[in-house]
Amino acid sequence: MLWIMFKVGELLVRFGKILQVAEVKIDYLVLRPFFNSKSCNNLTYSIPNQNLKNGRLRRLVTKKQLESLMKNIIKKTSPTKEINVTESKVSLTSNDFADSLELIKNLWLEKQTNAGFLPGGRLSLYQQALNQVSEEIAAVKGTLPDEAKLLILTSLKKGQKFPSVVN
Repeated sequence: MLWIMFKVGELLVRFGKILQVAEVKIDYLVLRPFFNSKSCNNLTYSIPNQNLKNGRLRRLVTKKQLESLMKNIIKKTSPTKEINVTESKVSLTSNDFADSLELIKNLWLEKQTNAGFLPGGRLSLYQQALNQVSEEIAAVKGTLPDEAKLLILTSLKKGQKFPSVVN
């Protein structure tokens, strides 16, 4: 009976994509992409109720959680960790916002120490993580993903300060 937890119009995250609940049926949940609806060609996801628990589906972080995570991860000065690309790709599918944010920060720091260059696998990982986090921040803040991406990059460049957005 997990489907009862969700309401039509509610925003959820699945594999880093922001999806909106379109229908709540007895046997399944129907979801549609929240951003880029034209490029998705009216794509819908139907997830059977028995798969909801293991479907890597979660609610968005709250504004308060977002501010806290951004301050704790972006502001925190920490040495760059060695990044295992394969493990990091798997962690992106785990749907953990904090892990994705930490990955962006580490790859961004690595990029800065390498004159703005990341090897192919690392660059695509960085772009994927940045896109996923940007979509969620945009949904939470009520902005566009490109604005959220700019906000993240600006925060990283400004010495780890995250400017707050007034809604």
